[in-house]
Amino acid sequence: MSEVSALVAKLRGLRAVDLSQTLEEHMPHVPTHSKFFHNLWGSYWHGGRSLSYQLVMHEHNGTHVDAPAHFVSDAKPDAHVTIEHVPLTQLMGRGVRVDCHDTKAGEYVSKNRLCEWEREHGPLQAGDIVLFDFGWAAKWGLRPNDKLYLENWPGVGMDAAEYLLSKQAAALGVDTLSPDPPEALRTKPIHPVVLERQMLIIENLRNLDQLPDFFVFLAFPLKISKGSASPLRAVALV
Repeated sequence: MSEVSALVAKLRGLRAVDLSQTLEEHMPHVPTHSKFFHNLWGSYWHGGRSLSYQLVMHEHNGTHVDAPAHFVSDAKPDAHVTIEHVPLTQLMGRGVRVDCHDTKAGEYVSKNRLCEWEREHGPLQAGDIVLFDFGWAAKWGLRPNDKLYLENWPGVGMDAAEYLLSKQAAALGVDTLSPDPPEALRTKPIHPVVLERQMLIIENLRNLDQLPDFFVFLAFPLKISKGSASPLRAVALV
């Protein structure tokens, strides 16, 4: 019990940084995905005894994690992992922030960039959750102010993704709509390569500029049966 109390005391001494965008109507979303709706269901304003809303949403709305099944068909049953079967420990661990503010719209972070980062900050380790801070979250806005966020965002190159796989990273995350810029989504995305190897993808993060190089990352998906993804409340402890 004393060990648990000591751990709790240590955790309470850390600062929590909220890395999730707020789920609200008119927020940015992939054009082929359905929108997020927050519908009033019952209220004391209308004579009821309590307030409640109905959520209608896409699994990939807002800050969320892609399960391998998102891009891996059940023709590969060992790799076709839906969200309720993703180990919770895969979204708990050492977080790593890679500052990519100088990566321009439509450009890619390369393997060489990651190697340079390691030489300056230290090696990536197995189980790391690597977050790419493009500064793109500053463009997040509700319709009609969502267009800048949905334009030609930067992303993670194939060689960088394969390097993270070789380092056995648990997940990669971005503060953009996807680690694949629009051109990559049309041609050769990293999504299927990464997800087939069971490395998770986290999208639409925020507040990455508040993080040090290394921190504790915690996020938990909803337990959605046969889910291709789930919203996340992602938190960094620093």
